[in-house]
Amino acid sequence: MDLHIDVELQGGLMLVTARGTLAFDATLRLLKQVCDTAAEKQVNKILVNSLAVDGDLTTLERYQLGVEIAAYIMQRQKNTRLAIVGLPPAIDGFGVRVAQNRGMTVEVFSTQQEALNWLDIWPS
Repeated sequence: MDLHIDVELQGGLMLVTARGTLAFDATLRLLKQVCDTAAEKQVNKILVNSLAVDGDLTTLERYQLGVEIAAYIMQRQKNTRLAIVGLPPAIDGFGVRVAQNRGMTVEVFSTQQEALNWLDIWPS
């Protein structure tokens, strides 16, 4: 099954629900699409719920994903806050750490409520 997303705007929050199987190219493309939509809608808080995603990326793919998404977001919208909800093996937090090391405000959570609580501490 390919990777698909549904996007819903809730005030100053963009809620993205992902489902399907991880693949590097599809994941990068969809995350860039999410970032572009957030910039277009002037939303700086993004929650990506990946609990319905399966599969695995290599360590190198996770590293590259973190590098590329951090650069992409930092060029477009410097105050973006990205919360990712997911569980191993699909989401292990390595790509998030790579993006954090490049200045991006991003965190990984195991529940959507934890992610919402974290996003609530940031002003819109």
